[in-house]
Amino acid sequence: MDNKCPKCGSKLSVLYIKQNCPECGCDLLYYNMEENLEKDAEQAEKEFEALAKFLDKVTPAFIRNKKAK
Repeated sequence: MDNKCPKCGSKLSVLYIKQNCPECGCDLLYYNMEENLEKDAEQAEKEFEALAKFLDKVTPAFIRNKKAK
């Protein structure tokens, strides 16, 4: 862990456990949370697409035909 505020860069103690930065008041836990969630969603889409391709290869043709109807 960096032990510094991601917004203002002020150094925090190793034992600092509060949620907000004492200098700028930035919420340390939820800083850049939307960007992290977007990255997570993109990664989940990639993984689901890979799983769908794998299952398409493994699934027998007669079952795929029944699903298509």
